[in-house]
Amino acid sequence: MPVADPYGIVEIVPEREYLLVTQFIDGARESGEAVIDEAVIDDALRVVRLMWDAGLAHRDIKPANVLVRGDKKVALIDVAFGQVRPSPWRQAADLANMMLVLAIRSTPELVYERALRLFTPHDVAEAFAATSEVTRPSLHKMMRSAGEDLVACFRELAPPHPPIKVQRWSVRRIGLTTGVVLSGLVAILIISSNLQTAGLL
Repeated sequence: MPVADPYGIVEIVPEREYLLVTQFIDGARESGEAVIDEAVIDDALRVVRLMWDAGLAHRDIKPANVLVRGDKKVALIDVAFGQVRPSPWRQAADLANMMLVLAIRSTPELVYERALRLFTPHDVAEAFAATSEVTRPSLHKMMRSAGEDLVACFRELAPPHPPIKVQRWSVRRIGLTTGVVLSGLVAILIISSNLQTAGLL
């Protein structure tokens, strides 16, 4: 997988903050500043295909995390928060985010055309059905500056697909969340009562 090699972990604040030290990729530029031609697009999409086949998701594909080297090969950085065996929707969001990153410096039509060499039209449609501002927050500002609704462009190019919610609220999740909130309220009430009894409130 074309990623920056990890060198180790540095403790910044004891037992609280750590820094992951990785390889410096000499001569590489962030994709938001690089020339994005067919060779770069093909290699970037190949990286996503490799992640899909390996059962991995990056979860934070954005221009700052997609580096373009002088040989037009792409490398991903900031992979520490990646996910092994992710849901299909997480992988779909990676594809959509990569296509958006590439389209910022090229065109949606070219990126879509090249994507069909590695993915099916249904794959792309599903990817843009799963993407939202939740799955691409850091891309939102750059896409606005592009002056074009890139998500809408890709959705027009791909076959129609109903929206997919990446974060699904099941009965179990709602129950757990409610339980945590109620437990917190009970703890606050107990602490307040003890402080009042002790004359501290």
